[in-house]
Amino acid sequence: MSNTVKIERILVAEEQIDTHRRAIDYDTRAYPIEIIVQNFLEKDEEGCSQIYVPEYHQEMNWDVRCQSQFIESILLGLPLPSILVAEIENTERLEIVDGVERVRTLAAFMTNQLRLENLTVLDSLNNFCFEDLAPSRQRKFKNTPILTIVLSEKGDERVRKEIYNRINKSGPL
Repeated sequence: MSNTVKIERILVAEEQIDTHRRAIDYDTRAYPIEIIVQNFLEKDEEGCSQIYVPEYHQEMNWDVRCQSQFIESILLGLPLPSILVAEIENTERLEIVDGVERVRTLAAFMTNQLRLENLTVLDSLNNFCFEDLAPSRQRKFKNTPILTIVLSEKGDERVRKEIYNRINKSGPL
């Protein structure tokens, strides 16, 4: 391959990278758990919540053990994986691209629908639900921030589905 051809290929590749990177615009925010759950559960007059699960997501995959371990991780103060959402144009709503199980688990726990079980580190919390925690621990839990990556409205449905598939079906990015 001649130097000229190699340089041309590099320029085409760089242009393609730049074009696709611009299509994926995002920022990061830290939302307290209470706000995430509130925006997921509360419905407006049209029956829509601000944070929602899109149709392309599968059903809840986590069993009670996984959900309990996630809650235990929060209570232990461990670093948490971020949630990835996308702003949906003209709706002011956020579609969950990655983190559905985490958001559903948080909502179930804070509404006392999840009773912790099979915990090994904080085993004294087995059979606890949110209302069983001390009020100060409840406040601390609700105020725990979760890093949230917010894709801008530029990320259309095709981009959101591709990101979802890359995260959930092809292994680590």
